[in-house]
Amino acid sequence: MRILISGFEAFGGRSTNPTALLVRNIQEGKLRASEGLNIESILLPVTFEKAFHVLEEKIHSFKPDMVLSFGLASSRHEINLERVAINCLDAEIDDNNGHRPIDRPISEGGEAAYFSTLPLRQFESALKERNLPVKISNSAGTFVCNYLFYKLMESQNVPCAGFIHVPLQEILSQEKLLEAVSVILGECHEGLFV
Repeated sequence: MRILISGFEAFGGRSTNPTALLVRNIQEGKLRASEGLNIESILLPVTFEKAFHVLEEKIHSFKPDMVLSFGLASSRHEINLERVAINCLDAEIDDNNGHRPIDRPISEGGEAAYFSTLPLRQFESALKERNLPVKISNSAGTFVCNYLFYKLMESQNVPCAGFIHVPLQEILSQEKLLEAVSVILGECHEGLFV
């Protein structure tokens, strides 16, 4: 099974992003994963112009069976398994190119929303069993994370895909984030999503 994990660079005036560290730790071989999983990771720019383009190029070259996209939500206090991406751009801050779209659709004439195809309840149960803070969320926001999630699901290039928000490192350490990703990958290895 081929699994692609994406994270984002720092944004919003912050010097770090826990999902960027996650990507680096995966690339450095610090993620425990079951045998039979071919895992690659990619760091994405926090821009409406390029975020999905960079991910899509990697999808075309790697041809993953699953995409797990991660992003930072500094106001959240647990891992949020995102259920739905909405066709809306309404940024409260600039992206890293200085763009701030307001009240615009992601895709003119596109679907109002797309649902994750990840096994969210299985992931939630497995993470709770390890006493990791988690809940299913019904709002991925209206910034670059939601944009990427929407475009990923609209493209229908991957059989199983979705988005996961994580809180700041002060709330969820990088060690705990790596543990959470390992738990999620364990569920994938068990084949619970097929």
